[in-house]
Amino acid sequence: MIFSTIEFAVFMALVFLLYWSVPARFRWILLLLSNIWFYACYEVKYLIVLLLTTVISYVAAILIEKQTLFKKKKGLFVIGIVLTLSFLLVCKYLNFTIYAIQRVLSHLALPMHPFTLKLLVPVGISFYTFEMVSYLADVYSGKIPAERNFFHYAVFVSFFPNISSGPIERAGHFLPQLKEEKRFDYDTVVYGTRLLLLGLVKKIVIADMLSKYVDAVFEHVTEQTGICFLWATLLYTFQIYCDFSGYSDMAVGLAGMLGFELPRNFKGPYLASSVKEFWSRWHISLSTWLRDYIYIPLGGNKRGSFRRDCNLLVTFLISGLWHGASFTFIFWGFLHGIYQITENHLRKKKPTTEHQEGPGSVSAVRSAFRTALGTLVTFCLVSFAWLFFRARAISEALFAVTHMFSDLSLSMAMARMGMTARSVLKTFLVILFIMVFDIINEKRDVLKEISRLPAWLRWTGYFLTGLVILALSAHNGVSQEFIYFRF
Repeated sequence: MIFSTIEFAVFMALVFLLYWSVPARFRWILLLLSNIWFYACYEVKYLIVLLLTTVISYVAAILIEKQTLFKKKKGLFVIGIVLTLSFLLVCKYLNFTIYAIQRVLSHLALPMHPFTLKLLVPVGISFYTFEMVSYLADVYSGKIPAERNFFHYAVFVSFFPNISSGPIERAGHFLPQLKEEKRFDYDTVVYGTRLLLLGLVKKIVIADMLSKYVDAVFEHVTEQTGICFLWATLLYTFQIYCDFSGYSDMAVGLAGMLGFELPRNFKGPYLASSVKEFWSRWHISLSTWLRDYIYIPLGGNKRGSFRRDCNLLVTFLISGLWHGASFTFIFWGFLHGIYQITENHLRKKKPTTEHQEGPGSVSAVRSAFRTALGTLVTFCLVSFAWLFFRARAISEALFAVTHMFSDLSLSMAMARMGMTARSVLKTFLVILFIMVFDIINEKRDVLKEISRLPAWLRWTGYFLTGLVILALSAHNGVSQEFIYFRF
C-alpha cells in the first residue's frame, strides 16, 4: 500500500479515527493490527520473514540481558546478530554473491554454470533489519533494557509509517512513546498533516514528473549522447531527493498524527558545503546508524588518519551495499568514501578566532564565497555519484560518463528526452521551489510559520494543494512506488 494512493488515504483515515477513539490502553492492539494489515497488502508472504526476524531478535535480546558472563553474553550477541541478518543476506544478497563468483571464475577461465535462486525480497527488510540490529546492540551495551512485552516490540518493528522506507528508528526512542498515555493534541496533528501534504507534493508534483524524463535516458543509455546525460543526472538528483524526502516527510507526519515522534531524515542536503555536511543532512537516520554501529565500533577517528580513512571507506562501502546488491551501489558508496577521505586531507585547520568586521567586511565576503563555492562543488560531486546510483550497470554508467560531452546540442537532448519548452520551464520551477523552500526552512520552520497566516488563507492553500495532488494523481494514472522501496 503506497502512501500516495486513495486506498492508503482511506486506511489512514480509519486508523486515525479509531486510534483516538479507543481507550489508551488498547491503542497498541489497534496499531499492531493496522501494521499487519498494511504490510500484508504488499505480500502476505512477507509477513513470515518479518515475524521470524521479530521473534529471533526479541528472544536474543532477552537472553543477552540475562547472561552475566561476558564471553557467553558476547557469543549470544553475535549469534543474535547473525540470525537476524541472515534473512536480509539470503533474500537480498545471495543471488548477487553467486553472480559475483561466476564473474570471477569466468575471468579465471573456470566456467561455472550460471544459475540464480528465486528469492523474495520483502519490502522494507533493509530498514527493519537495521532497527533490530541496533536494538540488539543497545541491549548488549546496556543502553536500554530488553523489551519483555513481545507485542510492544512487534509494534516497534512493524510500525506502518516507517517500515517500508524508514526513517530507521531506535527502540530506545520509540518504545517509551508506545507505553506513555497519549492525549490528542490538535497542533501536533495539524503539523503532521502539513508534513503529509508536503511529502505528497514532493512525490507526486515533483518526483513523479521528473521521473519520466530521467527514465527516458537511463532506460536506454546506449541510445543517448551528450547533454542528455548531464540533464538527466541533474533531474535525477532532485527526483531522488524529492521522492525519498517526500516519503520521509509523510512517514514523520503520519506518525505525528498518531502521537509518535520519528526522527527527521532530511535537512536541506543540497545546501551542504562539504560531503561530510551532506551526510549530516541526507538520510540522517541511516548516516547516524552507520556512524554508531559501524564507524565508531571500527575505531572511528581515534586510531590515526590511515585507520580513520579505512574505517570511512568500509562504512561507505557498507552503505552502498545496503542500498542494493549491485556493483553500481557499491561504487556509489566507494565514491562517497573517497570524497570524505579527500576532504579530510585537504581540510585546513581553521584559526580558533577570526575577527569579523561585519556583514560587509572582506573576511565575511571571503567566508561567504568559500561557502558558496563549497556548496557548488559538493552539489556537483554528489550529482556525479547519483549517476552511478541510477544506472542499471557499471558499464552503462561508464558509457554515460565517457559520452557526456560528445554532443552538447540542447534541442536534440530535449527531443530525445521527450521535453518541450513548457516542460523545461516546469522542471525549472519545481527545482526552484524545493531549493527556495529548503533555504527558507534553514532558518525557520516553514510549516510552523503557516499557523501565523489567516485561517481563510491557510484553508485555501490546503484546498488548492489537495486539488493539485488529486489532479496529478488522476493524470498520472497508477501511482509510482517510492524509489527506496527497492532497498
